[in-house]
Amino acid sequence: MSKEDALFIKIPYSADREKSPWTEDSVIPTSKLLSPNPSLAYGVSVGKADMFVCDSYGNSYFRPGAKVKTDALKALIAKVKDEADKADKKLFKNLEKARDQHSKQDDKNAVKTLLKNFKEGVVGLPSQVESIKLYHEIMDAGRDRIKEMHEKGDVDGLKGIAKDYKGTDLEKEANEALKNPSTQTTKG
Repeated sequence: MSKEDALFIKIPYSADREKSPWTEDSVIPTSKLLSPNPSLAYGVSVGKADMFVCDSYGNSYFRPGAKVKTDALKALIAKVKDEADKADKKLFKNLEKARDQHSKQDDKNAVKTLLKNFKEGVVGLPSQVESIKLYHEIMDAGRDRIKEMHEKGDVDGLKGIAKDYKGTDLEKEANEALKNPSTQTTKG
């Protein structure tokens, strides 16, 4: 199978269940294969061997266990493309909704919709890549607004951004701007 159908990767097991202090917190999903502790990222139980059937990005679609028979494994591998396509279609629906919201200048709800895609935890699929691009576009525009509000001392505006974009990079950045009292005055 490894010559024609699949790539097999053996991940070193780590009993360490602590999140790495170097892991960057972001709402954008990253590949579990690239995480500092893949056995933790994939939810492998301590002391247990396991097998996952993933796409080329490391998105897991099947978890047949460590003692799967060859024929069963081949059948699961054959289904991965269909599962990835199904996952991408689900992401695409949210992406289209977010694009529509963004075009209507409703970035608050566009971000909420994009966060639904990110919570799926998949990476590399075309609709997820486009979701990430749109998220960054909205975040960049929001950073410009935060900078303007901070320079004007618009505390209420910064609090509004932090509230509207809860759980995103903009919330963190608006809260940081609020901590720096440069010329802040409440908007009256």
